[in-house]
Amino acid sequence: GVGFRYWLQVFAIRKGIFGWVRNTSSGQVEALLVGNDETVLGLIEQCHMGPPTSKVNHISVEDYADNYQIKSFDILPSS
Repeated sequence: GVGFRYWLQVFAIRKGIFGWVRNTSSGQVEALLVGNDETVLGLIEQCHMGPPTSKVNHISVEDYADNYQIKSFDILPSS
């Protein structure tokens, strides 16, 4: 309810990162960030702060081994 998904979408598009973001059933935010390693790492660092009204407690990063072909950054329905 703090606009984290929309905030992440705006920053990802500005930085040329593709992927998606969604809320999980447990209330967490899950995202796939695809792009230049340095740019993605920079956005992950920004996620530690998030939008002004958010409180980020933990970020977990995992490698994504599949080839992601979609050239947009979307907000998906909650899982």
